[in-house]
Amino acid sequence: MSPIRDDMMKSIFNEQRYLNGDIEALEEIYELQKIHLEEELVDKEKYRETIIDYDLFLNEVVDELLKYDLNNSLEYSIALSYLLDCGYLSNDRTFKHKVSNQEIIGKLGINVVLGEGCCRNISDFHRDVFNKLQLSIQPFYCFQGIGKGTNRGANHIVNLVDYKDNKYAIDLHNYCFLYHFTKPFVMESISIFNRDKLLYKPYYGIILGEIDLDTIKENIKKFEEYSKMNPISSIEYHDDIKYRTKELMRSNKNNLEKFDCKTKALKRKIASSMNE
Repeated sequence: MSPIRDDMMKSIFNEQRYLNGDIEALEEIYELQKIHLEEELVDKEKYRETIIDYDLFLNEVVDELLKYDLNNSLEYSIALSYLLDCGYLSNDRTFKHKVSNQEIIGKLGINVVLGEGCCRNISDFHRDVFNKLQLSIQPFYCFQGIGKGTNRGANHIVNLVDYKDNKYAIDLHNYCFLYHFTKPFVMESISIFNRDKLLYKPYYGIILGEIDLDTIKENIKKFEEYSKMNPISSIEYHDDIKYRTKELMRSNKNNLEKFDCKTKALKRKIASSMNE
């Protein structure tokens, strides 16, 4: 992804400008989108066979998850995070949470197989798996921090998933922290031990060609409705859902080892093709 110039910051980082039709801000966003989509076309053609193999691997992951007694999107997300952190999804059986120097633009989730990646790689893989499971999921580009995010760019990405008619952000890059809407542009953690807020930065989704202005405006209306709902309690999430799911996966270690062996050749092929 091409870097954002300093002179672009004030216009595209301020949601009130581009969401209200500021021509300068929109032109800058669409300039970056054009560059990104051109780079994506090049990468997808260059790594066409790798992407086909990656899709086969996703099918294997989905088949494995469907073997277990997972009842909702939170449990599927936590189970996937467990597979990730235990190395079952990676070529060398380890996964490092770090920025990678090697990525396929438009298929960032492949880095999970390579054994290293940051929030964008993990969230992309999360969405790829959920799309195959036909579970609702959408990216949430945001500024993560304690202070105000006005005129600040996106520094993080999580995914929004459904649970009991509400919408939550779950962060597989950071211990499956769970966030709920408190305002249309603001999400806060359900845990008192995590003070970070997630401030919605939808311009990044436009740059990546994932969403348009009309959809963003519709989402904001929905987010406002979610902000009026009572969230899941920290006890229900941590002591019930999260604990149960991790124990379920731990109790199936033998099956997960078989999954690792079954997919080892495919993972090795994907990793090798990225190094050619």
